[in-house]
Amino acid sequence: MSRALRFVPTWFLVAMLGLLLLPAGARAGNEHHGEDYGARHERDPLVPLIGRLHRYFRTHEVQGVTMDSRYAISPSEAIRMGVVSQLLGYAELEKVRPGRRYRREIRAHADFLITRLDTVRSHSPFDGMLGYSLLQAYERTGDPAYLRAGRLVVDELKAIPTWQCVLNGGLMVAMATADWANLTGDDVARRKTADILVQLAGYQNVDGSFPHWCGGSEDIHYTGWMAEELVLLQRMTHDASIEPTLARMRGFIEGRLDSTGRSHYEGPCVDDPREGCVRYYDSQRSGCSYDYDTRGWTVEPAYNAQLLSHFRSPTYRAVMRFLLTLEDGGTFSDKYGYIPPPSDPEYPWSIADTSVANMSINFWVLATTLNGRALTREEEDVLDREEAGSPTCGSDPGPGPAVGAGVPAVRLLPPGPNPVRGGCTLQFELPAPAQVSLAVFDVSGRRVRDLLGGWRAAGAAAAVWDGRDAAGAPCAPGTYFVRLRAGAEFRAQRVVLAR
Repeated sequence: MSRALRFVPTWFLVAMLGLLLLPAGARAGNEHHGEDYGARHERDPLVPLIGRLHRYFRTHEVQGVTMDSRYAISPSEAIRMGVVSQLLGYAELEKVRPGRRYRREIRAHADFLITRLDTVRSHSPFDGMLGYSLLQAYERTGDPAYLRAGRLVVDELKAIPTWQCVLNGGLMVAMATADWANLTGDDVARRKTADILVQLAGYQNVDGSFPHWCGGSEDIHYTGWMAEELVLLQRMTHDASIEPTLARMRGFIEGRLDSTGRSHYEGPCVDDPREGCVRYYDSQRSGCSYDYDTRGWTVEPAYNAQLLSHFRSPTYRAVMRFLLTLEDGGTFSDKYGYIPPPSDPEYPWSIADTSVANMSINFWVLATTLNGRALTREEEDVLDREEAGSPTCGSDPGPGPAVGAGVPAVRLLPPGPNPVRGGCTLQFELPAPAQVSLAVFDVSGRRVRDLLGGWRAAGAAAAVWDGRDAAGAPCAPGTYFVRLRAGAEFRAQRVVLAR
C-alpha cells in the first residue's frame, strides 16, 4: 500500500469503492438522476391494474356484460361508455395475448350489442365507437354477424357530412371508417377517414391542446381522450399528420402536470403582462360557457398515461402513480374533484362511487397502452395465468404503491331492497365523526327528499326512504339517486322505485 493510502481511513475507502460501483446515473451527484434511476427500476403497475378491473367486470356480469347503474338515464351513452369500452379493452388484450378467455369476453359483449342495436345507436358521430367495436369483434372472432352489424353502423356514419365529424366525435367516426376501409378496401371509407384527419389540424391550439365543443378553448381532458383515438388511428392508417399532432399534445399535457402526475387546470398567463392574470385549461373557463365541467374525471389520468407511454416519457410513471391513488380495489369513481351542484344536468354522471362507465373507459385506454409496447416476462406470466384461469390472475406481485392504501373510507352501501316498492334502508359507515347529509335526487338533479343531516359519530348508521317526496306525496316510478355527503366526501347509490 502506498504511503498516501496508508493514512486514509478504511471506512472512506469502502465508501468510495461502493460509489464507483453504482450506475452512472446514481453517481452523478444529482438528485434528478437519482430519481430517474429509481423510476427505471420501479415495477409498472399497468398489468396488475388491468387485471383488477377485469376481475371486477367478471364478478359483476349480468348476461355477459357489466352495466353502469345509470342505464335508465341514457341507454346509448351508458352502453357506449360501458359495454363498448369493455369490448374494445378485451380486443386490445386479445391482440397482446391471444386466447380463448378474451375471445369469450369479446363474444359476450358483441352479442349484447347486436341484439340491442336500436337501443345503443344514437345516430350521431358518437356511434363511431360502436361501429369500431363491432368490427374489432369480427376481427378477433371471425363471426360474420358482427361484421354485418358493423356495416350497418359504418354505412350510416359515412353518410354524415364530414364537416359535422369534428374533434372527439369526428375521431370516433374515423376509427370506424378506418377499420372498415382496412377490412374491405372501401375507398369511400378511406377518404372519409383522411378528410376527418385533415380538418382536425384547424382545431388544434398553438399550445397543442384541443377544445371539446367551442373552437379556441383549451381542454386537458378532451386533449387526452383525442390522443387515445389518434394513437389507434395511427396504428390503422399510418397517416403522417398524426405523430406531429400527438407530439404537440404531449407537450401541452406534460406542461399541465405537476410532479405527482396530477393535472392543473389554471396557471399564469404566458402572453399577458397583467399581474394576477390567470389562464384556464378546462372547457367552461377557457371560453365554452355552455359546456359541462371537464375537470377531475378519473379517466383523465389514464388518457395522459397512454399518451406519455406512446412517447416513452418518464412522466408516465408519475401519472400512473396518481391514477392508483384514485383506485379502490379495481374500482374508480366518476370524479376525484369538482363535483357539480345537484341542479347541474351532469350531476348524475359525476357522483357514482363505483363508476362502471369510467372504469370501462380506463380499461380500454390501459389495454391500448399495453398493446403499444413490449411486455416484460413478468407481465407475460401474469396475463398467461389469467388465461389459464388462475385465482391469482392479475394480482400485483409486489407491494401496492397506491397512496393512502388501507385508510378507511366513507361507505354508502347499496339500498335494500332495490327496486323499491314500499321502502328501502340506506346504510352508511363513517371512519371518523363528520357533518353529514343524506338526500334523494331524481335523474334531473332535483332534490326530492332530505333523509337526515347534522353531526354524526364514527361508525355505522342508517336511514329509511319510504318512496315519498318532501311533501309526503308518493314519488313517480323511475330511477333516483341517494347521495351521502360526509365532510368533503361524496358517495351515491342508484335506487329504482317501482309501484
